[in-house]
Amino acid sequence: MPRNAVGGLSNGRGAGHAATWLPQLADAFVHATDLEFFWLTLDTAVSDVECIQQCGQWFIRVPACKMTYDILTGHRISGTRLATLIRVLDPDLVHAWGTERSYPSVLKSRHIPSILSMQGILTEYQRRGTLPSGWRWRIQSGYEKTWVAAATVVTTESEWGKQQIHKFCPTADIRMVEYGVHPSFYDVKWNPDPAKPIAFFSGSIDSRKGVDLLAEAMQLPGTQAWECWMAGAGPMTAELEAMRLPNLKLLGNLNWERMRECLAQAWCLVLPTRADTSPNAVKEARVVGLPIITSSHGGQAGYILDGCNGYIVNPLEAVSLRKAMDTVLGDFELALQMGHNRLEQDRHYLHPSRTAAGFLEIYRAMVPP
Repeated sequence: MPRNAVGGLSNGRGAGHAATWLPQLADAFVHATDLEFFWLTLDTAVSDVECIQQCGQWFIRVPACKMTYDILTGHRISGTRLATLIRVLDPDLVHAWGTERSYPSVLKSRHIPSILSMQGILTEYQRRGTLPSGWRWRIQSGYEKTWVAAATVVTTESEWGKQQIHKFCPTADIRMVEYGVHPSFYDVKWNPDPAKPIAFFSGSIDSRKGVDLLAEAMQLPGTQAWECWMAGAGPMTAELEAMRLPNLKLLGNLNWERMRECLAQAWCLVLPTRADTSPNAVKEARVVGLPIITSSHGGQAGYILDGCNGYIVNPLEAVSLRKAMDTVLGDFELALQMGHNRLEQDRHYLHPSRTAAGFLEIYRAMVPP
């Protein structure tokens, strides 16, 4: 919840905060004294509305039901609770984050200008066959198209995301705002051990992130001996455990402190994703200074330049992936050079202040004077 950041308590994904760009956004909005901010968060841990004021902003926890019930009822349960509070608050602008939950259901009130910020793009994930298994996500992706059409403005993090949204909603008014990295990653000293080549992966352990390709690549014969540290959780975790790959280290979900420690030691970050709007793990790694081995199927391909600050594996196959990993993990000086290439440009581009400035510009243009 963003209010944790204002109190200095936010601790990253391992602490249950998936939208890791929101805490620093709440911090930045403290200085936007011309606007008043109310954060509404669906929370299954509360049975009644809870509200606190901190640093000039209001943080409201709204009782939530199980996601299954929300989907089956067309998001009427949580959506009605959110809409009731919005009627009381009577805002000049509504900003809904992500299509993975019920937040965009409030965008039906067209008399209030609205923004929908995309995180994952479920419609495209479904088209590529990379949605999580089960009927719930398939139904949820159907709601996404209606919500995008209902928003006054849609924001996404990358040109890749913009292209995917325009496929199913060509009339959408789409603005690009990159979600920045938490400031604490800017203080990490990249200090890999030249005698211990490590590739680091961070994300959902599933096929969308290319975990199956990574496991296959690790089993191919190669000239280099290296380890892969894998942070995250997901449906393929048990499958990886059963493989008992000697050079694979499964770390589970990590909070920001452990993430920073791992990034400081790794030679590179590997993310053979099949679809990603703009993955946080790549941004965090680039801010620290790691070279990136990834695919062209996501927003990260907009700032990872093949052969410069990383490698774009194309075609995305296990053999090509293994070759790229052997190249970086077999040459410490090359890893260092690639990591330093474009580092200042990437640190500037991914700075959280740019995220805040981007959204504040949109807010001020949409809110009546």
